Amino acid sequence: MQERFVYLDNAAATRMDERVLEAMTPYFFDTFSVATSEFGYSLGIEARESLTEVREKLAGALGAKGEEFIFTSGSTESSNVAVKGVALALGEKKGKHIIISSIEDFPVLYSAQALEREGFRVTRLEMDGDGFINPDQLKSEIGDDTILVSIQHANQEIGTIQDIESIGQICRDKGVLFHTDATHSFCRVGLDVSKVPVDLVTVAAHTIHGPKGIGGLYIRQGTPLSKWMDGGFQEFNLRAGLENIPGAVGFTKAVELVTPEETDRLQQIRDRIINRALAGIPNTTLNGHRTQRLPQNAN
Repeated sequence: MQERFVYLDNAAATRMDERVLEAMTPYFFDTFSVATSEFGYSLGIEARESLTEVREKLAGALGAKGEEFIFTSGSTESSNVAVKGVALALGEKKGKHIIISSIEDFPVLYSAQALEREGFRVTRLEMDGDGFINPDQLKSEIGDDTILVSIQHANQEIGTIQDIESIGQICRDKGVLFHTDATHSFCRVGLDVSKVPVDLVTVAAHTIHGPKGIGGLYIRQGTPLSKWMDGGFQEFNLRAGLENIPGAVGFTKAVELVTPEETDRLQQIRDRIINRALAGIPNTTLNGHRTQRLPQNAN
């Protein structure tokens, strides 16, 4: 009898959709060139036009403009660019205080630790029993030297979705930049940067059945951010290195394939798993908020 394999680690990585691979393939073998300027050769111009098109589509999924979105190698790099880029830009000008939550994912946690070794002060907000920060604590911790607040949109382990609109408004009122890691909520939980006061947003493809090794960072126009990796002048001179055009195309296709119907289906499966576990398995405890959680998360 053949065993049935059930994969339950989609928070770490999802299986790439075959339609995503199909969309990527021409950019490995046909339009394989680097993206050149409008004065370059025809294949490079075609690659540039494709990159511009998918950039605008991905930015649009966040309610942003194309010039506010850069491609990266994934969520780890995006969050590093955000946290360290702001620190480099404002550390000597305004202050060296950064606020994060105590349950941020590793890229933010370890970026903050690295900055502490460089003389920055980091405040880690405590969470309540459901995994929410205390807005009053955030208000009280922001000082004149605070340059950045970084709070996840949703936690990858317990699934709790933070009220980033309220958090962002606190930061906006205090004149502090706000970064959120939306790696696990992107396309599953609504986030429109034209309405939510957030300055930097981390996203990635590997959580929505896209390719690994491609991510992005939304940077609100006018946000001070220093380049911290030397090399070429790609990505509006904020991220050096040849663009991963096949990955960018695949990322965009993955976003296009996320539908409200699929998200609703995931939420129904989530609730069925949670309800059955709580009712049928002794001593079971639900981690995270019961309803304000990622549609694809059961813990």
